[in-house]
Amino acid sequence: MAMLLVINSCSETNKTKASNDDQTVTNVKEFNATIVSAKPGDEIVLKNGVWKDAHLVISAEGTEEKPILIRAEEKGKVIFSGNTSIKIGGQHLILKGFVFTDGFTKEDALISFKTDDGKLANYCRLTEIAIDHFNPENRFDKSEWIHLHGQHNRVDHSYFGGKLNAGVTLVVRLNNKNSLENHHQIDHNYFGYRPNLGSNGGETLRVGVSTYSLSPSRTIIENNYFEQCDGEVEIVSLKSSDNIVRNNVFYESAGVLALRHGNRNLIENNFFIGNNKPGTGGVRVINAGHTIKNNHFQELKGKRFFGALPIMNGVPNSLINRYHKAENTDIVGNKFLKCDHIQFGVGADNERTDPPIDIRFTNNIFYHPNRKQVFEAISEYGTFTFSENQVVSSDKTFNHNGFQIANLEFTKDPEDGLLKSTSYKPKLPFTKTEVGPTWYTPQKKYYQIVNKNSNAVQVSGNENDVLFQAIKSASSGDTIRLKPGTYTFSKPLILDKSIVLINSDSKTPTVFTYDKNEFQKPLIIIDNGGSLSVDGVIFDGASENGIAQSAITTSSKPMIAHYKLKVNNCEFKNFDASRKTAFRAHKNTYADTIVFKNSIFHNISGNAISLDGENENRGRYNAEYIKIDNCHFSKVMGNAISLLRMGNDESTTGPFLELKNSTFVNVNNKDLGSVVLLWGVQKLNMDNLVFVDSGKGGRAIKYEDPGWAISTIDHISLINSGRIESFGDRTGPNIQRINTNDPLTFTPKYKGYTALD
Repeated sequence: MAMLLVINSCSETNKTKASNDDQTVTNVKEFNATIVSAKPGDEIVLKNGVWKDAHLVISAEGTEEKPILIRAEEKGKVIFSGNTSIKIGGQHLILKGFVFTDGFTKEDALISFKTDDGKLANYCRLTEIAIDHFNPENRFDKSEWIHLHGQHNRVDHSYFGGKLNAGVTLVVRLNNKNSLENHHQIDHNYFGYRPNLGSNGGETLRVGVSTYSLSPSRTIIENNYFEQCDGEVEIVSLKSSDNIVRNNVFYESAGVLALRHGNRNLIENNFFIGNNKPGTGGVRVINAGHTIKNNHFQELKGKRFFGALPIMNGVPNSLINRYHKAENTDIVGNKFLKCDHIQFGVGADNERTDPPIDIRFTNNIFYHPNRKQVFEAISEYGTFTFSENQVVSSDKTFNHNGFQIANLEFTKDPEDGLLKSTSYKPKLPFTKTEVGPTWYTPQKKYYQIVNKNSNAVQVSGNENDVLFQAIKSASSGDTIRLKPGTYTFSKPLILDKSIVLINSDSKTPTVFTYDKNEFQKPLIIIDNGGSLSVDGVIFDGASENGIAQSAITTSSKPMIAHYKLKVNNCEFKNFDASRKTAFRAHKNTYADTIVFKNSIFHNISGNAISLDGENENRGRYNAEYIKIDNCHFSKVMGNAISLLRMGNDESTTGPFLELKNSTFVNVNNKDLGSVVLLWGVQKLNMDNLVFVDSGKGGRAIKYEDPGWAISTIDHISLINSGRIESFGDRTGPNIQRINTNDPLTFTPKYKGYTALD
């Protein structure tokens, strides 16, 4: 008779029940001890409840006819949390129906198909589980959710979403000979929201490793749904050979399916749907022998590594972990519908000089009626062959061998959102409701500033406790309207929710300050889960016996959640002691969006806006989108703006900086100083800026960006100020340099200059 094991709880104090026909296991220790005696056909049932700090070692041998099933008493009602891990070794084991949330793992992986003694899992299955927001506190504490070792294992009908820390969501490990030729199957899973990590290491799925990339894996990835998987450029990274990726949907995911290492991979009948979201891409081609056929690419906006079809240059005599030449690849029967960038020779630079060769385009459709460029050749493509391809573009004179201008019109189907024509009527291989565990509803933990209730609370000046109580009682997204007056703090205002603060009378000031600040605390701290929109507030750093560290800052502790900061019509003054700032982003914090508009910064001894917490050469940075518009900086001893992304990693989209219509007077005149210090910004737009008596000991603007960056710097007035300095000059023609003994009476060429000091 098959044995039935019932796990009642994780409590060490529960009693063990037994009978002739079954055995009740009451805690994890007993489970780990009992599993070794499990026999083919047994069922192990975990009792409903929260299993906190659980570490299960599952080492057993089932058979194909009689697998060992380890399941929840009721699907979704066995919840693993806290410091948890599961390790699987043996054959024909099935895990089913569990939820993992509000926890973390200190192991390399939450679920590993290998035990500590090296025993691999073969013919095992992980089905109908959900891992949702299972993260450590530090976003750069690397851990992964699933490691597939061994052979013939399957992960299916599961949900994975809300991964915020470094580390791949699901990894197929090929680090020993017993895991090669593995024939794993990853199917019918829902890979949900994964926000931009702001660093390398944010892949959703990876198969293999560069060391063994020329060896076969033979993993099948099919019928999975990837939605908003934006962690980094590689949504799926194939670092092995002879894999099949078919019938998957990539929906509004910023990144690509990357053929990063390895040969002979088949990419077939996948749907890449961008809906014009920035950074959305298709398939990136490296190495040899691939087949890319019958895929649907729609409204993809990504460029370069994030493009719809980036075919890369290689490194001559490349090391195994760099870039082998793209060659001998068939691209057949694909539909590129309103995709902005199809590029040949992507990544060409002083190292990657080996152009792709022998790429064959057959029977593809390139449809972009409002765009002239069909494809872009960055490097030589004379060995490519083209046949029976159809083109619709705005260039009616397009004439290229193997392309025919077609009479096609595509319209979007309101039912499924797909672009279709009279002759091409695609259908998604499945609906979103047909993948993942049908019984699970994903968590929503992404906070946004929504202004959902503009009259939620109104408080008055000199009522410090009332303001703090109002924020404590508010829901995320609430607005607090501030009556004019001085709000004298006795401690920092800590935000762990999304809050909007608005001065209710634009003609009378609202001031945030300290009465006494002996320990030099910030005024506002954005904590984990918090976001802030503030309008019409004066932040005064001065107090009776100390200067506030910052007006606004992130937590100095690591923050796993992203945040937003929007500042309008505010003034920051009297942060005039060493390294004091108006705003500071600390290491291991990340903002989706930071906006400063119509604001004044003066009498500041440190940096005004400090986004340089990530200062190691690892490609990390503090914020994705930064916009500074119509702001005035004066008497700032440090940088007005400091934004760093150090190193030359190419796996991320940002940061993006827009700096315009702003003035800088008497800012950072220290030797070798810089008024605006930028490093590694990937998209930069600086326009209509005036510098007066600023950067005289060094630079008005110092920026170092990679060769692929898009930088626009124009309409700049430098009046008795330092130079613009960079490794490569990206400045426009309208740079005005003036030396005058009386700069404040000088009217610069460009608009927006006001002498406030």
